Amino acid sequence: MEPITETVTVTCTCGEAFAAFTDRIDEWWPPAYSPDPDTLDTVVLEPHVGGRVYLRMSDGAEHAIGEVTSWSPGEIYGQSWVLAQDPAQPSSITVTFTPTGEGTEVTLRHDGWHDGNAAFREKFGDWALILEQYAEAAQA
Repeated sequence: MEPITETVTVTCTCGEAFAAFTDRIDEWWPPAYSPDPDTLDTVVLEPHVGGRVYLRMSDGAEHAIGEVTSWSPGEIYGQSWVLAQDPAQPSSITVTFTPTGEGTEVTLRHDGWHDGNAAFREKFGDWALILEQYAEAAQA
């Protein structure tokens, strides 16, 4: 099954773009993409391979998004993906950071689709909107 791929260009270095995506994810992740937008407190991304990525709600509850699988600052970030799908059948995202004349091309690839999780794929048509939120934060 084809991956979902979206690209945005930001006017900052690859290192700055990577840091905005990872270190500042709680600044740009849209609350609408959480189990309860009214109670989303923060998004936590533990910055290392094997680190957890999760949503923390105002009542202290945590909702897993995935686990970091690739960590190369300024180059590539990857994680398993379980938000809005069966955690036993994760998909994955990979984000690459490529220098361009204008700054950095950021490409998000959501793949790892197979018979066990293909039914969830249609839920993920808003990556372009989410990357727009990211781009605004990265360039701020």
